[in-house]
Amino acid sequence: AANAQQRVDLAISGAGVFSKTTTSASGGVSDTPTKSFAVLGSVRYHLAKRHAFEVNLGHTRNSQIFSVSPDTYRVTTGIGEFTAAYVFTPLQGKRFQPFLLAGGGALKFSVGNTYIDTIQQNLGAHSVTTLALLYGGGTDCHLWKFFALRLQYRGLVYRNPDFGVPGRFFTGTRGHLAEPAAGIVVKF
Repeated sequence: AANAQQRVDLAISGAGVFSKTTTSASGGVSDTPTKSFAVLGSVRYHLAKRHAFEVNLGHTRNSQIFSVSPDTYRVTTGIGEFTAAYVFTPLQGKRFQPFLLAGGGALKFSVGNTYIDTIQQNLGAHSVTTLALLYGGGTDCHLWKFFALRLQYRGLVYRNPDFGVPGRFFTGTRGHLAEPAAGIVVKF
């Protein structure tokens, strides 16, 4: 009977990525990330009827725009997400299966081009990886046989990156990525 509850879901989703602006305590440095689109892949292993474990891989490209008076710095970044979460499904309806998730992992900010006041220059920025806390919720909407539509909100809290540029990009604050997402799920 216990094995009958175990199954695996594979999902691919698209998500909007909205990051909050962070500002240092002194107000001298602020980081305003641009909005972007992410692709997210998930594998969810159901341990029991209401309990599951999920592993996620995601990627987006955006820019971190730092304002340090009198200049504006743009660091183009590729952000890789590597997270795992516990998933709780309180209701098992025939059509809808709402869920809550919580976990953690890492965000890797890979540096692309860097600019000072729209002029491309080498700032000495390098890629950084930071730990992230993951939370969220959503629902799987059964479509047909083994297919479902997954609608979810995911939030990631992390240490705002400074890209190893001494004193210039350090805000000392927490960043937040909000990811409303929709995708297709195949249930095995």
